[in-house]
Amino acid sequence: MINLVKVLSVLLQVFLLLSLFSFASGVANAVAAFPTADPKLIAGELSAGIVLSLIQVIPAMVGFALSFWCIKKSTEASKVYLKLCKLFAYLWLLFIPIGIILGIKQLKIINGA
Repeated sequence: MINLVKVLSVLLQVFLLLSLFSFASGVANAVAAFPTADPKLIAGELSAGIVLSLIQVIPAMVGFALSFWCIKKSTEASKVYLKLCKLFAYLWLLFIPIGIILGIKQLKIINGA
């Protein structure tokens, strides 16, 4: 059962990658619209990227909570799972407002495991 939860937590945290790519594409679209000098268009592209990124990060937060629970609950976690959780913890650090707190918290838990 715990292995199924581990797999689910990793799959849900993949949405974090999708969220970061969506934000980057929104910024790229805003930069592409910059020569038009239309501030509404640039702001629209940026806000669309941010909103889409925030919608996609919700399942990743559920995956984060599951991985946090799995690391705390299991006495012996596999090395592959811990490496994947550490990778996602570093990716959480890129998600500025709340991701820094979540990433540091998960890195502390992983280093203690």
